[in-house]
Amino acid sequence: MRFEQIWLTGFMGTGKSRTARPLAAALDWRAVDLDEMIEQEAGKPVAEIFRHSGEAAFRAMESQAIARVAELSRVVVATGGGSVLAEANREAMRRRGFVVCLDATPEVIAQRILNPGAHVSERPLLAGGDPLARIRELKAARQPLYGQADLVVATDVLTPDQCTHQILTAFHDRSTLAGSTT
Repeated sequence: MRFEQIWLTGFMGTGKSRTARPLAAALDWRAVDLDEMIEQEAGKPVAEIFRHSGEAAFRAMESQAIARVAELSRVVVATGGGSVLAEANREAMRRRGFVVCLDATPEVIAQRILNPGAHVSERPLLAGGDPLARIRELKAARQPLYGQADLVVATDVLTPDQCTHQILTAFHDRSTLAGSTT
């Protein structure tokens, strides 16, 4: 099988958006950030879509975006944390893609997304209550879906460049085994 895409999945704050660009540059491919794509098309931030239209409406937009991107070649895609929830999304990613889950502990995720420069309001699923408890709850519920990836990379102590190196190594190894080249 020739991989024409790399899909970065995983919980929010694991480094998907930060890793997509250097990974795409290393392959001379294009980086696509699904949340940015949805925001551009909707003309408003993801948090506002959640607030005004609800999670179901956002997930429908996300699925439509994944279906469109799944038709592209030579792309590295940073998905949203919940993009793996729909079976159709997971199938679209696997069809021609190498699926990578970036993982981190709930404590590291909380540290990354709750730092003074980040706003919990930008993470609608964490609004209200105890954000760390909510991270643990959501991540635990999604973990079996994240675990379906071709590769899982623990990003707790890795830079985006180190993540890129690990992904490229595994991608090239898998591509070589499959008899394809990039």
